[in-house]
Amino acid sequence: MRLVLLSALLAPLVGAPETPSVTIDAGSKVSKTFTNTLRMDLVGITLERGGEVQEVPEDGLPEVRIADDEEIVVLDEYVEVDGGRGTVILRTFDSLRNDSTQTFTLPDGTDEEQATEGESDLEGRTIRLAWNADEESYDAEYADDDEGDEELLEGVRGDADFLFLLPDEDVEVGDTWTLEADIFSRISSPSGDLKIVEEGAGDDSSQFSEDFEEGLEGEFEAKLESIDEDGVAKITITGEVETSVDVEVDTTDGPEGLEIEQTFSFHFDLEGELVWDTQRGIASSMSLAGAVELDLAATTSMGENEFIQTQSFEGTFEAAAQFE
Repeated sequence: MRLVLLSALLAPLVGAPETPSVTIDAGSKVSKTFTNTLRMDLVGITLERGGEVQEVPEDGLPEVRIADDEEIVVLDEYVEVDGGRGTVILRTFDSLRNDSTQTFTLPDGTDEEQATEGESDLEGRTIRLAWNADEESYDAEYADDDEGDEELLEGVRGDADFLFLLPDEDVEVGDTWTLEADIFSRISSPSGDLKIVEEGAGDDSSQFSEDFEEGLEGEFEAKLESIDEDGVAKITITGEVETSVDVEVDTTDGPEGLEIEQTFSFHFDLEGELVWDTQRGIASSMSLAGAVELDLAATTSMGENEFIQTQSFEGTFEAAAQFE
């Protein structure tokens, strides 16, 4: 439990308790805006059959760009605060949106664009999050309608305050601590799985997210860079993580014996900053950004014949949060 933030340094500034973290006044309301921005371009294609590997020449590559923008806006009311966290929180999902665009330009100049919009049935709803000390997690239930769809609450996380970025023990300016790879998914999926999907989509997106998170490897280093005279603490975060997800493609309408499996292999090299307002007792902002690489390998097999096409993408990823 990362509930301790620099007690030795904060005490002279604000008379902080021994293990300060979320110390915002009960009854306070905080609007939180989270954004994720992904941009990737195709940089190479390799073809493999029978042990022979060929690279598609650069002048024969199509131009492919993937753009994904997600915005999550919530209003948290801290009904009860104790032990360095909100123990009862009313969370209203003001906006849950995702826009994704894939553009293709073939060598002959032909253009094509595919755009999708994701929404969530949780938008506009209010849930009650109660801290369960035994499970060290939040129990979620609807606060505005007892008849709400319980499946929508599966995978929802209560912590949207970045407590998981704080150190386990007291630190001083210049001290560092290690963060596990799973903080990446907790940053990029604030409040957990909010079921933001395009219309008509099934459960594939949620399963992809679960597999993405379970496969994360690597670590981050956090460092307390400074605390100014106003009690604003700045923590830097740097690290690399990678993960892979296997997806079986439905080939029901294809020839008998046809099997297609896609493997998405991601690598992220990131750095960012958490800004914590110790006088208010809550985070002010967070950012994490850097380079991303994706290899998408599609393996097509039928009997003893196997063909592998790998598309390589490079680009940037940025997650940001602002609390008001």
